Amino acid sequence: MPPAAVRRPITVTVWLVMSIVCLTLSPVLLALAALASAVTGRPQALIFARLVVAYFALELATLIACGALWLASCGGLLIGTEPFQRLHYRLLRWFVHGFAARWLGLLDIDVPAQEPTEATRALESDGPLLFFSRHAGPGDSILLIDRLLTRFDRFPSVVFKQSIAIDPCVDLIGHRLPHAVLDTSDQEECEAQIEKVAAGLGSRGVLLLFPEGGNFTAERRRRAVRKLWRTGRRREAAQADRMSHVLPPRPTGALAALRGNPGADVIFGAHSGLGLAVFPREIWHDTPLGKTFNTHMWLSPAAEHPREPEAQVAWIYDWWKRLDEWIEEQGTEPQSAQPGASPDCRDTPR
Repeated sequence: MPPAAVRRPITVTVWLVMSIVCLTLSPVLLALAALASAVTGRPQALIFARLVVAYFALELATLIACGALWLASCGGLLIGTEPFQRLHYRLLRWFVHGFAARWLGLLDIDVPAQEPTEATRALESDGPLLFFSRHAGPGDSILLIDRLLTRFDRFPSVVFKQSIAIDPCVDLIGHRLPHAVLDTSDQEECEAQIEKVAAGLGSRGVLLLFPEGGNFTAERRRRAVRKLWRTGRRREAAQADRMSHVLPPRPTGALAALRGNPGADVIFGAHSGLGLAVFPREIWHDTPLGKTFNTHMWLSPAAEHPREPEAQVAWIYDWWKRLDEWIEEQGTEPQSAQPGASPDCRDTPR
């Protein structure tokens, strides 16, 4: 990814032009999409056209707001102060909630109210938290961030790859707020960033991290399990081979977060119901119309966390097995593989 001084003039300009063109031509685009849906008998064309128009409308407004906040903060000199941090979080909440609400409405997705649990009570109370979640698709991530911002009035610090910063709104807000934007080619720097962000969490802060490192697909799961076997991590490989709905967690980021804030409670989150569509072609053919987004969260108090890195890895894998079992109980996602099917799967120590 090019440096910000090179990247942002290009991405901001391109997104501004695309947003203006899309909104100007939106009546034509929506009419063509409606015609395509009528001809094919499938609603996807019109749904996605409406979603694209909503996205570019939000992008345009957010880019203008980011520019106004930069000017108001004396050319960025005051961006890090509490008033401007809060204004940026309000902007983030408006952007994420606007897109999430539009997406839920267009796809007719039901999000049931969650019963009070130890985890929800911890989110409603004060105190920094670490949130380790499965990663099933981009829409799931947006809904989770929206829930943290709107339902629990939290200030999430999200760990995400630098490649997502190709979107200038994500780029600007991601670097102005205490998020961990990672260049995954430098693992030590990634861990240092996560540790730093975790250490700086305030009383309403929550670090959101996806230990799987990417969206779930059956092929990614198979490759990840094979890699564990090849690298001699036999215990983790055997555990991962028995989990069919999640990728094996990559524990380095979670361990860095635990080092950065060892006194923070941890919430583990699972969700199910929207399918496993990750890539545009899959989303088009397997659109989650009229589905239910089921979620569950578990609280792990800091006093119960193991302190040694090896024990922490085993603890994270044990929790990931629990997430996998919960997803299996929902019965809304296909099983990617028969657990324990690998001929090399032997639960032996490394």
